[in-house]
Amino acid sequence: MDATEIKPFLFKILSTHARHHPGFIFSPLNFSGNHGLLLLLLVVFLLAGCKTVPVMDRNLAEAGGLWELNEHTGARFHLSTVPDDATIGLIQSSGKNVLLNGSSVNEMEQVKNHSFVSSGPRSGARIRLKSSGSSCLIRVDDFKIGNAFTETSDCEQRIETLHAIIHAKNAILHLNVSQHETEVTVISGTISVTSRGNPTDSIDINEDHEVTVTLDTVSPLRSITSDEIWQRIRWRDDFRIYKTVIDWNKVIAGAVTVAIIAVVIIFGKGRSGVGQGSGFPRHR
Repeated sequence: MDATEIKPFLFKILSTHARHHPGFIFSPLNFSGNHGLLLLLLVVFLLAGCKTVPVMDRNLAEAGGLWELNEHTGARFHLSTVPDDATIGLIQSSGKNVLLNGSSVNEMEQVKNHSFVSSGPRSGARIRLKSSGSSCLIRVDDFKIGNAFTETSDCEQRIETLHAIIHAKNAILHLNVSQHETEVTVISGTISVTSRGNPTDSIDINEDHEVTVTLDTVSPLRSITSDEIWQRIRWRDDFRIYKTVIDWNKVIAGAVTVAIIAVVIIFGKGRSGVGQGSGFPRHR
């Protein structure tokens, strides 16, 4: 039986059983007898079909963009065109020390507007941001220390560190923020960088170039090699991001097994009923 035949087969079995035992379908908490056994088996097979796998293409961004934070890094995320309590993205954690607005993150959670994400030792975070339309603007601030990899995708992003204001769209970049300076590396696209303390000191940076920004100055452009880019972002390999997926082959195999057991029970009861009502009348 292939996957296209599973649904009609299961529907037929459950419909037949429901006509004779309507309580089976609508009483999920009844685990007694054969009904409970079938329900328990179905739940077990559904749970067995869920598995945790690593995210392989970590550069695949939503329309709003993608951020990855190294350990000991924090930033706040705003989407200007949605309400304060709106969901603006999803966060996935690697390690036990990722906080979302001060609370621990359990594998994957929604990110609300104006949320602050921080990572502790041996932990990292991945934030996938939503888009609110063609004119969306995502603002990232409170970025005071740490390393971040970001793919800005279709949304314009305004990124504020202690030293720099960065405008980026359809670009991939790496940021290294320390107490005294911000190192901006452009991996793809073109961005604009301005010194916070000297707004007249601004520069456009093309891919394969980087600058160092202090509170008052922006350094001249430096060309960088692929090996140097790799050195900047290799911390990403220290963290594995996972997601939970459904193995439909296991779910279908489990559903077929439950359906076969249901058939055996249904027709077994039918034969028992026929046997009890047959035979010759007894004479006194």
